[in-house]
Amino acid sequence: MSASVTALRPAAHPSPIAGIRRALTLGLLAVLVATLPVGAVGAATRATRSATTAGAVDIPVDPGIQPIAARRAGLTRTVYGYLPYWRLDGTIAGRLQYDLLSTVAFFGLGIKPDGNIDTAWRGYTAYMSDDAVAVTNAAHAAGVRVVPTFQLFDSSSLTKLNAFLNSTAAQDRFIGQALDLMARRSADGANIDFEPLPDTIAPAFLAFVGRFGTAMKARFPTAQLVVATSAGAGAILTAGLPALVDYMFLMTYGYHSTTSATAGPIAPLDNTTRTVKLHVSRFLARGVSPSKLLLGLGYYGYDWPVTSNVPYATVRTDRAAYGGAWSVTYASARDWLAAHPTTVRQADTVQGSAWYTYHDAKYHTYRQVYFEDERSLSAKDDYALATNLAGVGIWTLGNDGAYPQLWNVVRAKFFSPVHSITVKAGVSRVVMRSGRVYVDVWTAVWNRGNVPERGTASWGIRDQRGAGHAHGSRTILLYPGRSSRTVQTNVLLGWASGLPAGTYRVLSRFSGPGGTFLGVTTTFRQPY
Repeated sequence: MSASVTALRPAAHPSPIAGIRRALTLGLLAVLVATLPVGAVGAATRATRSATTAGAVDIPVDPGIQPIAARRAGLTRTVYGYLPYWRLDGTIAGRLQYDLLSTVAFFGLGIKPDGNIDTAWRGYTAYMSDDAVAVTNAAHAAGVRVVPTFQLFDSSSLTKLNAFLNSTAAQDRFIGQALDLMARRSADGANIDFEPLPDTIAPAFLAFVGRFGTAMKARFPTAQLVVATSAGAGAILTAGLPALVDYMFLMTYGYHSTTSATAGPIAPLDNTTRTVKLHVSRFLARGVSPSKLLLGLGYYGYDWPVTSNVPYATVRTDRAAYGGAWSVTYASARDWLAAHPTTVRQADTVQGSAWYTYHDAKYHTYRQVYFEDERSLSAKDDYALATNLAGVGIWTLGNDGAYPQLWNVVRAKFFSPVHSITVKAGVSRVVMRSGRVYVDVWTAVWNRGNVPERGTASWGIRDQRGAGHAHGSRTILLYPGRSSRTVQTNVLLGWASGLPAGTYRVLSRFSGPGGTFLGVTTTFRQPY
């Protein structure tokens, strides 16, 4: 799929401005780093956060920005959230639930082809605003990292990307400006978002990411580098990025957009030709460690004029006659449904999405909306957990408005998960053949918690004296609310001559990262 989601992620708007300063040489960086104390980047003093270049004055942290505090225990996975400039206002700092976030990534600061940061772009203005300071301080107080997103978006001609990636001078200019800006704003790392990234320019992009990451880590040793990565990234990018970054933010959304021929989910999880599961599986099959992957989740959807009210309806081609297609957020979709109580929100349990259809009286047509909601996002969170990914990412923070449901999903899955397993085993048949006693053993496991459980279900058989005679185990992955039952036939209990007749006990348990759960003991009669 295309790496961009243009309907909700505007490209940087170029505007000329002089460069601020060049990057430090590696030798001077090494000298500087040797004098820095180890610790969270934002927690360092102004002196250690300043930029020092030959003959230049220190660059202190901008007034009013507080250092990052020690992170409190809580999250079981990384939760990485983009906060775009159009969501920055006087209320957003008070609406984010910082205990449920690992990183807030301000989006976005445009890079011009000559390497200058576009200070005339609205994303830069927002990043330098008092509202951004309020978010930074609230996040830092909770031990949450705050980083800028540096973006360079281009058309299929790749003119801007080629100009930047083929110029060492442009990259040096950007690296110097970016690191100085990060020092000023007490940033705890950086996010890089270049789109598109076909294989033709992937080697040059990887070389740039390596140069930027080396310079950033030298100056800010604990800073984190994350690169936004298309779900359909090519083999070159997929193979090269993991060694250069802390995480790859997989943009697993945008599978349907305003230009789609049919309505449908923005991020189908399963059961179609292009899905989240298929794309993640491709990364894993190429050798990318799951510990490097953040599953991108879109808190939005689309509203299309369609020809019927059936699922996956055909989108009308004459947009002028029937109205255009547009993006919706989770909050706007919920608001519309609240204002139109006769329209029912449906659950697409095949591909995974919320959806509804309504009639547009103005244009005399049906319209169909697909958007991510608490149910579809919960399923994707479960998949991230079951696949042991590093965590999830949110595009974008603020799209849920005042609705708490999506935060509640994050809390349930990654902050206060419930681990509850019921396991049981028993013997359903006892037979003797050629002097040997055989039994058929069944095991059943139920996941009564709210997160997937991967572990080992085991059983053992003991006689009335406590001696063990047979045992077995199996590894299973069980999603919330699901159960699994298996039967092992013809399990050898032993020679009849050596087995005392009487009542035998079957013991069982389930062991996994969520704990060990003992099963209810069952009994059976061994008559031989």
